[in-house]
Amino acid sequence: MILNDWMIAVGGVLLVAAAAAGWFVASRSLRRAFDAQLRRAVQDVNQQQASAAEKLRAAHTAARLELEQQRSALPRQIAAATAEQRAATARLAESLKQAYSELDRLRMQVNGPGTRGRAELADGFAATQPFEQGM
Repeated sequence: MILNDWMIAVGGVLLVAAAAAGWFVASRSLRRAFDAQLRRAVQDVNQQQASAAEKLRAAHTAARLELEQQRSALPRQIAAATAEQRAATARLAESLKQAYSELDRLRMQVNGPGTRGRAELADGFAATQPFEQGM
C-alpha cells in the first residue's frame, strides 16, 4: 500500500512536470510565432511609412520646383503685361492724335484755315486742346 501511494505520488509529480514542460514548450512556440508575426507586421508598416514618406518627398520636390518656376516667370509675366499696357496706351494715344488731327482738318474745312486750335462751343465737342500739348 505504501508502494502504491508512493507510485501515485510520483506519477502525480511526473504528470505535473510533464504538464509544466508541455506548457513551457507550447508557450515558447506560440511566443516565437507571435514574435515572427509581429516582426512581419512591423516591417510592413515601416515599409508603408517609408514609401509614403518617399512619395511625399517627391511631391514636395515637384511642388518646390513648380513654385521656383513660377517665381522666376513672374517678373517676365509682369514685364510682358506692362509692355502690353504701354503698347495699348501708345496705340490709344496715336488713335487720339489722329482723331484730333481729323477734327482739326474738319474744322479747317468748315471754318477756314484761321480757326485751328480754337474750338467753338456750338460744334458739339468740348473745348479741348490737342493731346500732344497735354503730354
